[in-house]
Amino acid sequence: MRSVLIVSTEEHSGKSLLALGLGRALEARDLSVAYMKPISVEVSYASGEPLDRDAMAIRTELKLEDSLRDMAPIPLEGPFLREAIEAGDRGFRQRIAQSFSRIAKGRDVVLVEGRGVLGTGMSSGLSDLDLADLLECDVLLLTRYDSEEAVDRVLSALRLLEQGPAVLGVILKGVTLDRSYSLIEEVLSSFLADHGAEVLGIIPHDPNLRYVSTDEIARRLGGRALTHTAPRIVRHFVVGTSGIESSSRSFRRTPEFAVITGGDQTELHLAALDVPELRCLVLTGDQRPSRDVVDRAEAAGVPVILAGQNTLATANLCSGLLERFWVLPGEALEYAIEHVRLNIDVDRILEKARDR
Repeated sequence: MRSVLIVSTEEHSGKSLLALGLGRALEARDLSVAYMKPISVEVSYASGEPLDRDAMAIRTELKLEDSLRDMAPIPLEGPFLREAIEAGDRGFRQRIAQSFSRIAKGRDVVLVEGRGVLGTGMSSGLSDLDLADLLECDVLLLTRYDSEEAVDRVLSALRLLEQGPAVLGVILKGVTLDRSYSLIEEVLSSFLADHGAEVLGIIPHDPNLRYVSTDEIARRLGGRALTHTAPRIVRHFVVGTSGIESSSRSFRRTPEFAVITGGDQTELHLAALDVPELRCLVLTGDQRPSRDVVDRAEAAGVPVILAGQNTLATANLCSGLLERFWVLPGEALEYAIEHVRLNIDVDRILEKARDR
């Protein structure tokens, strides 16, 4: 059995998506796979108990039968986090080890998703380094390639890991198909390999991977849905100004967009609803729109979300939602999984991972 801990040098880099892509690729090689996210900080209480949302989605996508409590045993948020820091382990390590033992039984590969950023959890003894030691995992680094500074982040991670677990290598994601891609292939790959981080995947930047669901928008804003419509996928946000003509031009040239504007801007609401690419109205200032706007949105299947923040604050929050990948079952997720799977060297990862 091989166990691989996926860690990241920055927040929201796509560890769950990498686990899915790697899991699918391993299954295609007739290998049995298990997935574990030992520590969760974003959970859903839809079932009445805290359950990791990504683990729920991955369990479905990989058709796993393990208990969600074993796949994501520690919902470390709020008071749990404070107690862990103040009182220490609280038996978390034992619970994680026992869950790992159950899901690993009879499996060829266990994919373990690490904390938000490498180094998180040092104060409570629950960092990625601690997890790798506890579960005897090899480490796979994931880094967003936003500039050559990404190399510095990889080297910093290697310094942190140098006395710890074996590092299989690094996967670089979000690489633009220009000079950056050729620079990595021709120069940086050999440089990183010489420093202990073989490049095991180069995942090109793809704008189709930037999206968020309207349900997630409402949840993150603490907003209220004023319509009873199915969730939609949003890929762009447009801030509606007071100028109808300029706003309408922005609406017409933007695909799969949501409008962010004040709840009292009825003309803007109606202008947006005339554009087929509209996916959502996000209305700010806790000001309810007119009944005509709500009725037209309902008929068009366009969610209307009422947010309490002002327009600027709402726009900033919504912009941040597109900086991470959301594991949402559907065609977009299938596309994303395939995009990752085709751009990682699965055979080399298997070759380097230790068999226990």
